[in-house]
Amino acid sequence: MPTHNRPRVLVVEDEPDMNNLLADVLRAFDFEPVQAVDGQEALDRLREQLPDAVLLDLMLPGISGYELCRRLKTCRETAAIPVLILTALDRQPDRRTAFKTGADDYMTKPFAPDALVGRLHDCLQEAHRAAEHTTGQVRLAVEPTGHLTDLKVPNALATTLYQRTDLPAETIETLREHLSALVEAAGAWAADLAGTPIVRVTMTLDADHLRITFDPLTERAEAFLAEHLGPQAAAPAALADANAVDGVQQQGGSAVMEKALGSAEG
Repeated sequence: MPTHNRPRVLVVEDEPDMNNLLADVLRAFDFEPVQAVDGQEALDRLREQLPDAVLLDLMLPGISGYELCRRLKTCRETAAIPVLILTALDRQPDRRTAFKTGADDYMTKPFAPDALVGRLHDCLQEAHRAAEHTTGQVRLAVEPTGHLTDLKVPNALATTLYQRTDLPAETIETLREHLSALVEAAGAWAADLAGTPIVRVTMTLDADHLRITFDPLTERAEAFLAEHLGPQAAAPAALADANAVDGVQQQGGSAVMEKALGSAEG
């Protein structure tokens, strides 16, 4: 991405004046807008030609923005397309739900055109960097501090798994869900320490193996790992039941989840 000189952006916005304004802004900054007024029309446009990015409102008639984002991010053909949410909704729960459905970024209205375009460019650059690593080892890491942007890392892992493995969507989504919950839990513990991270979460993926390591950064990490990744914890059992990991091991002071993988077909 982009696949041509002018990045193609699908604008999904039900308010006509706002839809046209967004299209005008994109043209002024040398993007090629493709306009849709609801989720169904957006799906029709996607079937015609895949865009380089999606600019998505949340409050849509019929298929909601949340649901459309979820559909895009759980389909192998579209999972790598960055989705930038642009909405009037500015509550923390709205942001959290958007990131947990796979959104790449989140902005609120009213917006500054320069800021919107800058965030779009950032999304496209991240997607381009990810697309360059179609082979070899991928390494993603986060030290959760309680910010919702921490969830971008589990989302990036899920996208990579869609692109590079033949794992079923249900398995990948179970991994996204529980890994996001673990990252959020670690962030909540960090927030109690004025934002000091207690663990580093490192996700390493190669052709036949996924490894997720929780390394301690503070003394409180031992209690966190025992509660969330110990023998009696819910997440490891749920992940093993969904065949998302083969098991969890304690290695030194770290907790390690591993999964043997096959390559994606085609």
